[in-house]
Amino acid sequence: MPILLASGSFLKNYILEKSRLEYTVLPADIDESVYDDMDVMERVVKLAHAKCKLVADQHPDHVVIGADTLTASIDGTVFTKPLPNTDPLDAAMQLSGQTIDVYTGCCVYTPEHKFHDTLAVAQITYQKFDRASLERLADGDNPQIRSGALGVFIDAPGFTLIESVQGSYTGMFGLPMEFVYQQLASRMSL
Repeated sequence: MPILLASGSFLKNYILEKSRLEYTVLPADIDESVYDDMDVMERVVKLAHAKCKLVADQHPDHVVIGADTLTASIDGTVFTKPLPNTDPLDAAMQLSGQTIDVYTGCCVYTPEHKFHDTLAVAQITYQKFDRASLERLADGDNPQIRSGALGVFIDAPGFTLIESVQGSYTGMFGLPMEFVYQQLASRMSL
């Protein structure tokens, strides 16, 4: 059964590629600002559903996967990409010794015209670190540090500053495969 990934995200694509499922990327182009006033958890689920629905309406005979991810601190502050004139190391320093929640909404559409939504949560606790540690990791113009993100991906040097991770492992990268596999299990031999 054909699978469409309604996202152009590098990490979502990478996760699905590593699952060894055959799929095609067909990014959903939606106005995400419509959801800006929603609670973080509600927002990611609604965005994932909207992306999935847009592609499913165009391809009703395919399985469609949509997902959206946001990161927030325990106090509810949403982390976004730093503004252009912001020092990315200052932005990354905010994570020292902090615990953050990564919320990923995921929607899987099946050709039986059913949408299945979920919210996956991962909690990441960072070690306490200093600016010198970040500068060492940023050496060579590291793009993750340059963008103000430390990255949990093994190719991102910032993953060495993580103390612990709880929750959905692939959800923290943007695609909770435990949920995707569950939705596909009855349609494919997984």
